[in-house]
Amino acid sequence: MMNRPIKKIKVLAVALALGASSLFTGCAALQMFGEKAPDLPANAQSFKKLDTDSSLMMIEVNGRKYAPFGTLNGKLNNSSLQDCLGYLDDDKNDRIFSLNDEPYGNYLVTKNVSGIMEQPMFWRDWATNGEAIFTPEYIVSKDDVNWGRNTGCYSEMKEFRIMINIDADDVKELSMEYKVNGTVSGGSGVRNAVGGLKNQDGKLPLNKGEELSLSITELPLYGKYDKNKPFDAECRFYVESVNGNKRELDYVYKGTVKLGDEEKLTLTGNNKDGYKLG
Repeated sequence: MMNRPIKKIKVLAVALALGASSLFTGCAALQMFGEKAPDLPANAQSFKKLDTDSSLMMIEVNGRKYAPFGTLNGKLNNSSLQDCLGYLDDDKNDRIFSLNDEPYGNYLVTKNVSGIMEQPMFWRDWATNGEAIFTPEYIVSKDDVNWGRNTGCYSEMKEFRIMINIDADDVKELSMEYKVNGTVSGGSGVRNAVGGLKNQDGKLPLNKGEELSLSITELPLYGKYDKNKPFDAECRFYVESVNGNKRELDYVYKGTVKLGDEEKLTLTGNNKDGYKLG
């Protein structure tokens, strides 16, 4: 069986979503909390604590109301901070940051950078109260009174997975692009970066017998579809061989699925005779 050669494909090493760009913008690249506090931008904004009908403290950022949710469980890495959004009330040392690890903007973190022993506090969008939402594993709830004991947190994004058994030769990379409910939404890809046995040309193929996962995560559904309901998925697949030849496979997956579902496929063939997925 021959496959349709293509000149160029977009290979994505991790699941992406079109249009899922940063939800917040602010100061320049940040350093982790430490001896030297990140500088505030010249136009730094003061976020006032809101008056509420209860004793619950809230702040409003970009039209969303946040309430204190929890504290740090473990370590917050340098790469976890996204943007410096401003500061609380009139204290320019009590700063507010968005998180790279939480792409939906459901969480913010505040930290008084003037005190070494000051612990960060995480704020959660009050509109998510009672919902099960993605939560970085380093955030732990400390407010059972306002948020309840069942806070609806999970630290691994839900996904629809296509497990592919490799029974093919000369494959360097396997990838897919997908549509969700008819809209182009992103892609996923895998390659054998390290390990394995090189072929006779010294190239590093995917090993026969490996089972690899390509997935649609909840991210492209956020704000567009209900992630707890079924959706229509259309997935197209691409193979790059060890000699750099890239081709689109004839097989197209179409189905109505939900996050948590899994499909199993097998890739056969080789670069000379073509590849087949099914």
